[in-house]
Amino acid sequence: MFNKRVYLITLIGALTALALIACSEEQVPTQEPIEFHPTAADAVEREVQELPTAAADAPSDGGDAAAGESLFVSCSSCHSTTDAKVVGPGLGGVFERASSRTSLDAEAYLEESIRQPGAYVVDGYPPVMPGFDYLGDEDIENLIAYLKTLN
Repeated sequence: MFNKRVYLITLIGALTALALIACSEEQVPTQEPIEFHPTAADAVEREVQELPTAAADAPSDGGDAAAGESLFVSCSSCHSTTDAKVVGPGLGGVFERASSRTSLDAEAYLEESIRQPGAYVVDGYPPVMPGFDYLGDEDIENLIAYLKTLN
């Protein structure tokens, strides 16, 4: 009977000591949120694939700008529709600027920039844009039609 009392008192004492230790931890004050300033990532070497000549020379149907605008919603977290810089460059007037960036015409440049964004990274921006290979040709044409409307 004595051993059971000693055991019980020891157990209660140990549990009380653990509870006191756990409850007596120093409270760390909450820090103010840190402002996020992304830094440029190291350049990533990616294989540039040439588009087939028949697809590059094929005339465009023009696409549907309204459908392209609904697709652009997923792009607007990193790109503005003006010249304002977000994570990526602002896309206001991008169609006019696109033809002077490479030897490709503006539509081919925009298509390759959407499908393989590492092929042409604008100076001053990190190469963080994901590829959109899953978009079909019609979706790409619609996006390009919408980008043409951003002046």
